[in-house]
Amino acid sequence: MIFLENNIHHGGDIEQVATQLNIPIEEVKDFSANINPLGFPSDLWNVLVQSFANIEVYPNPEYPELKTAIANHFHVNNDDVFVGNGASEVLDETIQAEKATDALVLAPTFGEYERFFSRIGIKVHYYQLHEENNFLCDIPTMIEQLKAHREITIICLASPNNPTGQIIASKDLRKLVDFCNHHHRLLILDEAFIDLTVNEQESFINELEPEDNVYIIRAATKFFAIPGLRLGYCITKNEKLKKLLKVQENTWSVNGIADVFGQNMFRAKKYIRLTHDWLNTQQPALYQALQGISEIKVFPSATNFFLFKSNDLTLREKMIRHHLLIRQCDDYVGLGSQYYRVAVKGPQDNVLLVKTLKQVLGRESG
Repeated sequence: MIFLENNIHHGGDIEQVATQLNIPIEEVKDFSANINPLGFPSDLWNVLVQSFANIEVYPNPEYPELKTAIANHFHVNNDDVFVGNGASEVLDETIQAEKATDALVLAPTFGEYERFFSRIGIKVHYYQLHEENNFLCDIPTMIEQLKAHREITIICLASPNNPTGQIIASKDLRKLVDFCNHHHRLLILDEAFIDLTVNEQESFINELEPEDNVYIIRAATKFFAIPGLRLGYCITKNEKLKKLLKVQENTWSVNGIADVFGQNMFRAKKYIRLTHDWLNTQQPALYQALQGISEIKVFPSATNFFLFKSNDLTLREKMIRHHLLIRQCDDYVGLGSQYYRVAVKGPQDNVLLVKTLKQVLGRESG
């Protein structure tokens, strides 16, 4: 059991790096934030611009059209859908909906889970992932840990996990969900990166049953490249969980522009197809290239980022001097300063990343 004070930092702070180097922000190549490099969907620009016409009007606090668009996409009922100002807000609301004293998260994993639990007095336990098996999550072993710690009533998992990039198979998630259903536990499943997986891995939404004690958290931010717009949502079919979450919902949590965007985001069919084409090509190509750098150990990933290990603890600073920003993972429980995370970007940027890593780590830049 570990209980640490919050020391989280996030990727994407290119403004600070540009200031540090005294260069325009456009000259910083950001591999620290896992955002779709295709940028905002161009076929939705007109929709976004038109939404400004209603900027002086409050959005409908029930967000019926937004929820309908999401529900139709996932073939669920409208009242199964909850929306918020980014996935983080919805995640926070699901955590507060369930009164608990103890929770279980992975180590390493996204640091905000611990922060949300800790600030309302919930003690955090960790299920330790291991480098030896590429940080895979073994659900049967986790269930044994839960049996031994009856005080743990919330499990918060990410699939794919950040920063390891590993997914949890649906059959294993079903084992965990069945355990939760029969032992009065709640599973919060963060699928923020599930749309950005090679070969389009299945969401557990497709497996949800009304009796499942599960909240599934999703984000539009990563896939549609809208970190500044903020739109997240949650899906559950459990009537009790819906009532608990309804109490926590903030009024007008989604701004009118994000509301309109969300109503139309799944209509960007060409953009969605191009995104999957990019990922299915560039992700394995970057993995192969990173494997060719003998000074690092890169771990397999199912999504648009890779975790790797280097003996150079100052690698982030050295890469910054070349105007490339990577994510150092020293703030993740279970990792340290020798671990780094890099995002998959376009082909030219990926080549530049590999070339610069080789140069910085003392290899010929070939």
